[in-house]
Amino acid sequence: MPRIPLPRPLAERPFSCAEGITSGVGVGRLRGADLAAPHRGVRVASGGGALAPARGDGTSSTFDAGTVRGRAEALRPVMVDGWRFSHVTALGLWGLPVPSRVDIGAEPLHVSTLVGRGPRRPGVVGHRASPSSPPAPAAELLPAASVQAVALASTPELAVKPAAPLPLTAAGPLSSGPHRVSGIVVLEGLPVEDPLSAWVRSGGLLTLDELIRVGDALAGSWSPHRAARERPLSELVDAIAEAGAVRGIARVREAMASVRAGVESPRETDMRLLLTRAGLPEPEINRRTYDARGRYLGKPDLRFRWCKVAVEYEGDEHRRDRRRFRSDILRRERFADAGWRTVRCTVDDLRGRRALEFVARVERCLS
Repeated sequence: MPRIPLPRPLAERPFSCAEGITSGVGVGRLRGADLAAPHRGVRVASGGGALAPARGDGTSSTFDAGTVRGRAEALRPVMVDGWRFSHVTALGLWGLPVPSRVDIGAEPLHVSTLVGRGPRRPGVVGHRASPSSPPAPAAELLPAASVQAVALASTPELAVKPAAPLPLTAAGPLSSGPHRVSGIVVLEGLPVEDPLSAWVRSGGLLTLDELIRVGDALAGSWSPHRAARERPLSELVDAIAEAGAVRGIARVREAMASVRAGVESPRETDMRLLLTRAGLPEPEINRRTYDARGRYLGKPDLRFRWCKVAVEYEGDEHRRDRRRFRSDILRRERFADAGWRTVRCTVDDLRGRRALEFVARVERCLS
């Protein structure tokens, strides 16, 4: 017997069981083999894979359970007023360079709330956030249907409903001082923590180098979102000062000492850390460079201007993009014509014996 089609809005995104019942979907249909249950009380048309099945217009849903955004979207239907994605989950949603474990699901989703104890669900870690910043209105965070609770006595698992927000407690903020951008932000339909606050509160979840990469990205131009890029270093310092004694803050302070502005990719961060930790001088980062006649040569990833040495990271995209490949060759030749030596680096040069050879190569050029 053919399955009853889902209403089109529900076929294209995750939905709560309560919303499904409100939309006329029966309990038996919610148990259908074609519906995945990414979270308790949530269903999504699986289509036999990560993506939902085709829409009526022939296109596919953008839901992807293999990404941090897809898993966050799957939790959204059962989130309540005051909840927001935080810590490393928020960093991933802001498009910052988080470790792969965050994206593939080895790291649970992190959700903070201003009141109560937060969510307690498999695959979700709840946190208590500072109440110094008011939550965004519920209407900005959730579709109206998703907050409808339907009691299903015969199937308790399907009766999951968003809990009512608890009253604000009398507890004061976790830190003193102003919070300029620490309120709940809605990013592409998802309530998220401000990227600076998320970075500071991730000190217990990320390694030192992972924190430096994110810090470089916040002060650089990696994220596609304006609020998570080109932030002055002073704002990162202020965020650390305002955070107080949060878990991992000592590691964040240590990372801040190595954060630099102007970085355009995480591999540039890795390359710089490798060279400076080997005792080489601090290089300049992505500086516009000119020859003796004032002709523009380009912006090397790292440069040692005093001895005319440039260091460039070569990712796979450099060879796959024909136009970029040719442009890179022309730029290197122009640097060479101006008396510059360019040292090229790939991902293999950042670890093991190849890393030692790379450092020695740059060191010889500087001597």
